[in-house]
Amino acid sequence: MKIYLDCIPCLLRQALEAARMATDDEVVHRTVLDTVARMIPGLPLDITPPEIAQRVYALVADITGNQDPCYEAKQIANQQALSLYPGFKEVIAGSSDPLLVACKLAIAGNIIDLAQQASYGDLKSVADLALAAPLGIDDYEKFRKCLHDSSLILYLGDNAGEIVFDRMLIEEMRKIKDSEIYFVVRENPIINDATRLDAVSTGMDKVARVISNGSDAPATILSQCSSQVLQLYHSADLIIAKGQGNYESLSDEKENIFFFLRAKCPLIARLLRVNVGDAILKKQKI
Repeated sequence: MKIYLDCIPCLLRQALEAARMATDDEVVHRTVLDTVARMIPGLPLDITPPEIAQRVYALVADITGNQDPCYEAKQIANQQALSLYPGFKEVIAGSSDPLLVACKLAIAGNIIDLAQQASYGDLKSVADLALAAPLGIDDYEKFRKCLHDSSLILYLGDNAGEIVFDRMLIEEMRKIKDSEIYFVVRENPIINDATRLDAVSTGMDKVARVISNGSDAPATILSQCSSQVLQLYHSADLIIAKGQGNYESLSDEKENIFFFLRAKCPLIARLLRVNVGDAILKKQKI
């Protein structure tokens, strides 16, 4: 997905929010906005929104001197999600279709996205509402069938906290078929995206092989990925791409991808022909 003009004011908003998380100095906040604003006229319109966001957050880090302004927020999200883990495991186990419930919870976890909003509200309430609502795009049966037929799965992760919900889904996936599963995190911190530290602290390494994609982009930019991830990407029977950023970076690819996300902005909702806030489980057209 290439960038739209709608994305540009959103990038300015993200830059300001990231600057505020990095420092309380309003002079620095203004410097960040001025610098990003000067960058805008030269932005190419033939690259994806996450590629431009990567440049914006690099500028914020350079100007503020804070390479990981969301560090504390990530730790809080991980702990909040882990506190909900036992209860939602019971919900999954007691349902008539545990895999479907785990899918819905994994998508609900995608609300933990500090690029889209500075706060995401009460996680349990969000998840409870998601369980009660239908999917905005529902390719669940295709996903279930593909899971049965897959021996090698590549799971492209998204945010800290959210990965606890991903872990629950992977645990249910293994009950369907004990496939080889690789869970991919970011090489270095950006926004509240999950790194290896987040994966290990939430137990993801107990259910999947955790690997870095070699990049600090807030998505999966194939041209920036490690040779290991690229090899797995092209050989996997099934690819799960979590979050809006991964949809933006991979929506034009032709691999066997299932996108799990919440439509969190009007542009993405319009492109997917759903409502803002809808849960999406979408199979990529090959």
